[in-house]
Amino acid sequence: MTEIYLEISKLTDKFRTMAFGITTNENTIHEAVQELMLYLLQANPDTIKKIYDNDGIEGITRYGAVALRRALTSPR
Repeated sequence: MTEIYLEISKLTDKFRTMAFGITTNENTIHEAVQELMLYLLQANPDTIKKIYDNDGIEGITRYGAVALRRALTSPR
């Protein structure tokens, strides 16, 4: 499981790049990516492992992209 978390930590720059497509506010981007990383680390380990086993790191990236987009575009 720790190898999955190491792979997730390498995606930080990729998530920042994705966030720049939604907003250009640096503070908002850093905050959203940091919250996404906490979300992924605190998520159910079985769910993360299942996504990783089925789709690899690309699945984790897509899962994180959806969560990031929702965090940045949600009115709440």
